[in-house]
Amino acid sequence: MNARIGIDFGGVIVRNLHEDRGEDTSLNNSSGEQAAREGAFDAIRQLCSACDGHVWIVSKAGPRMQERTLTWLQSVDFFSRTGLEPDHVRFCLQREYKQAICRELEISHFIDDRVHVMQILRGVVPHLCLFGEPGQERFCPPWACFASSWPEVVGWVTVLYGPA
Repeated sequence: MNARIGIDFGGVIVRNLHEDRGEDTSLNNSSGEQAAREGAFDAIRQLCSACDGHVWIVSKAGPRMQERTLTWLQSVDFFSRTGLEPDHVRFCLQREYKQAICRELEISHFIDDRVHVMQILRGVVPHLCLFGEPGQERFCPPWACFASSWPEVVGWVTVLYGPA
């Protein structure tokens, strides 16, 4: 499979908990695996396998949240459970910078929970997927797909490229 997949962290791999003011994602020491969205580990493992490891986390985060994210990824044994390479985590300080990262990595698919990010990536990333809660499909632009679960994300890639 020739797909190169970018995945946002907060709101996609983990739920947005919004406990910390000024942060998009909150990870506290007690969050552990409970912070992960259902099916995320298995789906990312499937995507990493199907795409020969061409899967990256691309996340907007300040220095403190970058450290907390990396600590969380280690604490839940994310890399060995999913097959995602530890050096396939990219952070940026502004959402707009995701565009340059996606261009550099030649990302073909991006999953994010914000329409604003998808608008930034439109024209750079050919296949965009809005990840949201059931019922939020109405917010999805006509040039993107919508998924409310990780199995739907895997299905989206499968439709485009064949079985994952």
